Amino acid sequence: MSSFTQLKPLSPQEWETLIDDYNHGGVRLPRWTSTHYTGIHLFELAISSLARKDLPLNLKLHLLVFLEEHCSAVIPATTASAAFIRLNDTLRSVVQSPNDGVSITFALKEQFLISTTSIFITTNTKGESRSNTICSGLVPQFECLIELLLTIINKPNHSVDRQTRSVACDCLRELEISFPCLLSGIVSQLWILAQSERTHAGQGYALLLTTAISNIVKVKPYDSFANASMPLVPFNVPSFLMDDADGDDNHSIEKQISDSSIKDLKRVVAFLLEWPHNLTPWGLLEFMDKILPVAAALDLQASLLKVQFSGLLSTYDPLLWHAFLSLYLRFKESFRGQELEIARRLLLLSKESQNHLVFRLLVLHWLLAFIGLLIKSDEGKRGNVLEMSSNFYPSVFDPLALKALKLDLLAYCSVLAQGNGAMSPKVSVVKLFEDALFCVSAFKWLPHWSTETAVAFRAFHKFLVGSSSHSETVFVPNRVLTESPIFHTVQKTLVATMSENKGIVPAIITFIDRLLACHRHHLLGERLLMAFDEHLLSKLKLDYRLGSYFPLLEKIAESSKVSPKGLIELLTRFVTVLVEKHGPDTGLRSWCHGSKVLGICRTMLMHHCSSKLFLGLSRLLAFICFYFPDLEVRDNARFSSKFVFNFPL
Repeated sequence: MSSFTQLKPLSPQEWETLIDDYNHGGVRLPRWTSTHYTGIHLFELAISSLARKDLPLNLKLHLLVFLEEHCSAVIPATTASAAFIRLNDTLRSVVQSPNDGVSITFALKEQFLISTTSIFITTNTKGESRSNTICSGLVPQFECLIELLLTIINKPNHSVDRQTRSVACDCLRELEISFPCLLSGIVSQLWILAQSERTHAGQGYALLLTTAISNIVKVKPYDSFANASMPLVPFNVPSFLMDDADGDDNHSIEKQISDSSIKDLKRVVAFLLEWPHNLTPWGLLEFMDKILPVAAALDLQASLLKVQFSGLLSTYDPLLWHAFLSLYLRFKESFRGQELEIARRLLLLSKESQNHLVFRLLVLHWLLAFIGLLIKSDEGKRGNVLEMSSNFYPSVFDPLALKALKLDLLAYCSVLAQGNGAMSPKVSVVKLFEDALFCVSAFKWLPHWSTETAVAFRAFHKFLVGSSSHSETVFVPNRVLTESPIFHTVQKTLVATMSENKGIVPAIITFIDRLLACHRHHLLGERLLMAFDEHLLSKLKLDYRLGSYFPLLEKIAESSKVSPKGLIELLTRFVTVLVEKHGPDTGLRSWCHGSKVLGICRTMLMHHCSSKLFLGLSRLLAFICFYFPDLEVRDNARFSSKFVFNFPL
């Protein structure tokens, strides 16, 4: 490190440039690496700059973040021990210095604590030691850092530095998470500190204690509860956390927690359960994530947790709702009889327009999963859920994303209403479908590429294949689906929509393609094409606007299950109209439509190997050959007719 003195101190502007170049990387780094502003030399220069009074506070904070983000580059493994000694000494000097409001502030101390902790954790986990253990060469420096953090938090109710003590607790908690049971030997002291703290920093103490006992229950160290009179410092890292310790050493880890330790743990949990009303939403979420496994492992009465956290049912905070649902999932039996109240509360939250859209969408996802879980555990609740379905309808002014999820919920209710093939007398699936589509009824006149049209056809698909989705393990025969009322309703809706709005045809083609591409729902697509052939073709007007329906006619021609008779009759009448309306201004139209008609004829030839095709198609092609006004179309028709006459019967 002696070469460090050869580096020129950098001005604030140069430091900002260096930080920016390191963050950018690439070709901007050589200007610094070529002059030795890298590795341990840069680390020493940055550490010494933190004590300079001529550097602004913001730059010092940026330097700490820079060291944290680039610790692997500025702290080589060969000099890590010496670097951490220097880092600890500087940290202790800054923390113990009085605040002057300029060069030393609480913000600098707190960021220094956070960055140092992060550097220790990151550097240790990148070593070759096994996971969740501390490199033996860094243990002394590690213990120095923990002793400093413990010294900071060992001043409960000291109001001046309460925020710094809270940050120190968070640093210790991160160390405990990275190295489970690191603080297991001082849990009793942490409990005493948590009981003594009365400022808002108490959240940090409570979460630190919660994390420590959670790891004790999970890992079961031998020294779960040491003597409470033992001082916090000096601190010794447990031997089983060192990378040179024998991982199979039975003296370091025991299989069961002793009865006395279980009693102590229950007392600690009882104390911690008085804390939730003092925690922030983020703090409560972290608290419940740790305390619920502990409560389950210690066989605590779930009713205690239910009483303690039942107030979360009335919250409007998404984090608190997530915490409540986590509690429900782990202790479902304790909430028996309250499920419908939870579902109604979730439904109410989704309707509150003052809530953020993301929260309302999340609530609907929760509600959908909650109903599925409820039905799976108790089939008797099916009727109660169906009675609630009238409240699931989207409103006209709901955002489209919200409409889509509510339609998913209604589609799921339609599956519940059908049950195991039997219709529910309480809910009409057809009425459920028709009323659900009212909120997106604009798709009937909107362009096919509009988002509302996409939402509507997404709902069509959900309702149509809901009882036979890929996520279902029970296979429902397609014959049952095609005979269901919902299939006939969807069929009528699509036919009526296409007969009124030709612009919706591309969206329906995409919908049909989606069904045909699925091996499980292929028959549904075929049946829809048969329905279009039977009910739609007779309603189409024979004018130039029929060209908008040609993609659908092409799709019908491709289906070998659909008889070509109706399609040939429609094309014959259409060609007759083209011949009759031909004039000086219709030449290009006649050629375009005639060519498309021939294309559909060729498609029928390719997909229908039947004598049923011969008579009607030969008459159509002969008519085009003799009477169509465009010569190119007539020549192409004559060429196609040769295939018909040579068609293998």
